Amino acid sequence: MPCRAATNVCRRSGAVLAVLLAACAGTSTPPFRPAALSAEQAELCRAAEQAYRGRAPDYESLRQRAAADPTTAVWLTRMFIRDVFTVREGRPLGEDQGLLRAAARIADPVETRAIAEIEALGAAAVPTLVGDLLCHGQPQPRELGIELLAHVGAPAVPAVQQLATSSDARQRRAAARTLGAIGVAGDVLPTLRRLAADADFAVRADALRDLHDGGAPVRDLLVERLGHDDDAFVRRTAAQSLQHFPGAAAANALIDYLERCKRERDYRGEEAAQASLQVFAGTHGPRTPAAWRAFAATLTDSDGGTELEGTHG
Repeated sequence: MPCRAATNVCRRSGAVLAVLLAACAGTSTPPFRPAALSAEQAELCRAAEQAYRGRAPDYESLRQRAAADPTTAVWLTRMFIRDVFTVREGRPLGEDQGLLRAAARIADPVETRAIAEIEALGAAAVPTLVGDLLCHGQPQPRELGIELLAHVGAPAVPAVQQLATSSDARQRRAAARTLGAIGVAGDVLPTLRRLAADADFAVRADALRDLHDGGAPVRDLLVERLGHDDDAFVRRTAAQSLQHFPGAAAANALIDYLERCKRERDYRGEEAAQASLQVFAGTHGPRTPAAWRAFAATLTDSDGGTELEGTHG
């Protein structure tokens, strides 16, 4: 293929992704503007896509070459994002195979393969995932960015932490949720603590929303926000996340919160407290605060604050 044609193929790939982003996001466009491909870079992109689609034996070496160049890494990442979007947003309604797969909860092989490739790219995919998706002005691309960055894991943390300092509350919210989805390890918790004290209540809530690990320090952050945040939505979010940290400390904090919700007629808060306590107990159905106190008296806290015999967070 001539270099001009190869360049057009690569540009067309980016254009398809832009259309898909626009289709699920109204008129907003991604703010990320990478460098233009040279003819040589475009040829590498073309060869990598052909090898990927054809499952050629030289694909892995081509991927490594493309991933090593920041400009071609953008294109390669966008190719995989495009595949995920195409599967999720572009499947014709009458395509029985897709409908049957969805009904059976079987992963689409195109989507599964694309996500695995993003995982393999690791840090090389992060600038594109953050720039195209996590910084997008509309929620659907941001949600996909959170999901894909969680697949990348620890290599994505520095870029997401940088986004957590943004003046845009939507970007701080996206950063908070991404860090929670990746998992609280290393220096992630101090960033989440700061976001959990943000002036924007929605940022505070999203800093607590996806917390599911991190032991006693994370549990204690949730307990503190449950008892002291001045926003009912943030407190409810903390109550919901505490279900992942079963033990006496969390149970008693949830019971205190349940009693407060009853006094303040916060019915949605009551439901959240009851639901998390039921996870601890492994039962269904609400109980009175007194009955929950009796249950909490049977609990202990492990050193990590995330384990309780006979329960699952």
